[in-house]
Amino acid sequence: MTMKPFKELMPRQEAIDIILRETKPVTATEKIPIQESIGRVLATDIVAGFNVPPFPRASMDGYAVKAADTEKVPTKLKLIGAQHTGGIFEGTVNHGECLEIATGSPMPDGADAVVMVEYTELEGDYVVINREVTPGKNMAPAGEDMIKGTKVLESGVYITPGVLGAFAALGYTDVEVYVKPKVAIYSSGPEVAPQGTPLKPGQIYDINSYTLASVIEMNGGVPCKRGIMEDKLDSIKKSLSDASSYDLGVFSGGSSVGVKDLFGEAIEEQGEIYFHGVKTKPGKPTLFGKVDDTLVFGMPGYPTSCLNNSYVYLLPALRKMARLPPKHWVKLLVPIGEGFESKGDREQFITVEIKNGKAYRVFKQSGDITSMTHADGFIILPIGYTKLEAGDMVEVTLLHV
Repeated sequence: MTMKPFKELMPRQEAIDIILRETKPVTATEKIPIQESIGRVLATDIVAGFNVPPFPRASMDGYAVKAADTEKVPTKLKLIGAQHTGGIFEGTVNHGECLEIATGSPMPDGADAVVMVEYTELEGDYVVINREVTPGKNMAPAGEDMIKGTKVLESGVYITPGVLGAFAALGYTDVEVYVKPKVAIYSSGPEVAPQGTPLKPGQIYDINSYTLASVIEMNGGVPCKRGIMEDKLDSIKKSLSDASSYDLGVFSGGSSVGVKDLFGEAIEEQGEIYFHGVKTKPGKPTLFGKVDDTLVFGMPGYPTSCLNNSYVYLLPALRKMARLPPKHWVKLLVPIGEGFESKGDREQFITVEIKNGKAYRVFKQSGDITSMTHADGFIILPIGYTKLEAGDMVEVTLLHV
């Protein structure tokens, strides 16, 4: 078997455009308890079944009054009782009367405003009112927050604590959400050993299935580790068939051009390749294709390349499939701590650590996972020659915010 050269390398943005074009959002839904819905995507519209609040209520501690009784102040009003949260005052506030009331309590019949306690004085059975109020002052009408019959939330909303609060206010105990896409993960190569087994000569422990699983879980998917496949065509084909029962398949290793790299050949025989080889470094061998109705990624075997390209190429597909909003990358403009020169025919992702307000390179080699372990973010160097002097400003894309 001979080495198979890459076809024309795909520019980064063009590759991402193809990925997003081919990725379809999940359509299946499930009902789950509202407390488990944080970070999920709502699958139905939410319409208020009743007013929230269901009754007019005080928005300040003080005294419920008829506003007309405060047109001339100071004035004395007879105190007829107290209204606390969770209870109902059975009487009516008439002219010349007032009712002690707590924030959030239902407004009593007859009252149309609340005088804040700061502007009153208690004198036996009477309250001296020292500030005029107008109708509706310091109170909230029924339905001020949500009105019965109105749409409160639309399908497709990302569920935050605030969204969950709306569910709770409307009395929901469970809610319908889109399912998380199930993503099959495969490692490959005789040099890769599972954790918990002794390493043989020439072997390293499986890193990629763990880093890939974490990226998948953090971006709306359910990682399903399917083990380490052999670098044999029949084994790869079997794994591809297995992946077709999942929403997405991710394979690490076996997508390069060495004599043992058969992944691209297996995809071509069983499905379709959209691109194989990207114009970024690290991660040149990345592959994207489809087998049956399942999209598959072939990630580089080197741990840094694999993880870096999972952020760049896999993450957008995961978030679209899971119906999550696109990732908002936070970027910082900081000086580089030390100068360096770079020349390449691909965009280069250089991992950096932020120390004392400056960016320092931590990238070693594509096979060194600590290039990512100690990284706060990365800078992107354009194709061609780049020279940076210490103190030059660079844009750092932060990885963990």
